[in-house]
Amino acid sequence: MEKYQHYINGKWTDGSSKETINVVNPANGKDIGQIVCAQSEDVNAAVEAAFDSYKSRILVDMLPMERAKLMRAIANELRAVSKDGGKLLCHENGKLLANAEYEFIDGANYFDYYSGMTDKLEGNTIPVNNKVVDYTLLEPYGVSGHIIPWNFPISMLARSLACAFAAGNSTVIKTAELTPLATAAFFTKAIDKAGVPPGLINVICGYGNEAGAELTAHKDVAQITFTGSVATGKKILHAAAERAVPAVVELGGKSAAIVCPDADLDKVVASAKAGIFGQAGQICSAMSRVVAHKSIKNELVEKLANLASTIKVGPGDVEGSELTPVISEEQVQKVENYARSGQQAGAEAVAGGKRVEGDGYFFEATVFDNVKPDMTIAQEEIFGPVLSVLEYDEPEEAIEIANGTEFGLAGGVFTRDLDKATETASKLEAGQIYVNSWFTGSVATPFGGYKQSGYSREKGQEAIKSYLQVKNVGIQL
Repeated sequence: MEKYQHYINGKWTDGSSKETINVVNPANGKDIGQIVCAQSEDVNAAVEAAFDSYKSRILVDMLPMERAKLMRAIANELRAVSKDGGKLLCHENGKLLANAEYEFIDGANYFDYYSGMTDKLEGNTIPVNNKVVDYTLLEPYGVSGHIIPWNFPISMLARSLACAFAAGNSTVIKTAELTPLATAAFFTKAIDKAGVPPGLINVICGYGNEAGAELTAHKDVAQITFTGSVATGKKILHAAAERAVPAVVELGGKSAAIVCPDADLDKVVASAKAGIFGQAGQICSAMSRVVAHKSIKNELVEKLANLASTIKVGPGDVEGSELTPVISEEQVQKVENYARSGQQAGAEAVAGGKRVEGDGYFFEATVFDNVKPDMTIAQEEIFGPVLSVLEYDEPEEAIEIANGTEFGLAGGVFTRDLDKATETASKLEAGQIYVNSWFTGSVATPFGGYKQSGYSREKGQEAIKSYLQVKNVGIQL
């Protein structure tokens, strides 16, 4: 197996110990590589490199257009490694090869997008009186610590890093121990080949309860970004609160699509294919619930069951595969337990419902009918290819069901009536609402949640506010 390294202060390094983490291909359960495991000394070294680079002001004082050129150079290098990087990402994550390659393109798009904002971070002048000139400046925090999830390791790394970099912060990135290899091998290569000065971007890998906790508690980390579970997000928020530093948190979801009587049911089915069976349902904003009007529910369930039963299960690098594996043995067991609990509670698995026999961590595309709002499968995030269908009669009942969880990351409505769509969107308690198609956003659209799904915003112009602080200057004339 090839061993991958940390990237600290512009160099690849084995770090302070001989401990490594083995990375497994979820399609067959076999080890495909190992990466050095960050200890306290490695976290300190990465933060020190970032802190020194920030204090040197090499990025802060860089002309905005030069910073933009550097970011576009990173984007170009990410595109250049998309084929090779995508292949490694496909093997460590399990996702479709085309989607893995696109993550590098998506990452490049983030750097291109935020490069256009480097010369637009404008302050304001404030009228105090005729003998005072008062103005505001937007300044970076300093060292920004990023804890990256395993499901979209390249896209989500770029999503927060490009934003932080455009704002002038130095960064330390802690990759997910389940999917660190493509980042270590290809993302860092893109950073290096683009000519990013040493120390501005540092990449380490380690366990969350060790390296992640160390990073969030470090005295020189001035801002934190995290995407992941609610439980871990709360720990990070507590750690940030202890030091009074800001944190961007994007947490879990249990998103519902309301299907109105006039909906195009084929659009619902197409959205389910991408929204819950794509990436084996391992998407925070997955379309994990369908709240269907009773007049069309049975027809829709039949269509969804037919979709689930005909989806081709297979590894992401095998042509024709549609449903890829979940990330680990632990995760497939978790999904299996949820499916079992749904059946025990009275829900009917009209398609799927069990693990696929053979190598790897595959779970059948599963559709549950006769799901009640208080069932565990309708309340908790499963993070697998499991769709729950619930029934409603009156519009307000649909809203109540959709809003009836602790989450609020995404929501949707399927209807031909634009007035009904906008009215429903205004009542759904979620950070983004999709109408007649799931996942309608882009790098330019703000993304984040309500309630236990978090309160921060990634993507778009909204996101950069989280990486800047405001300084007021008053000059007595």
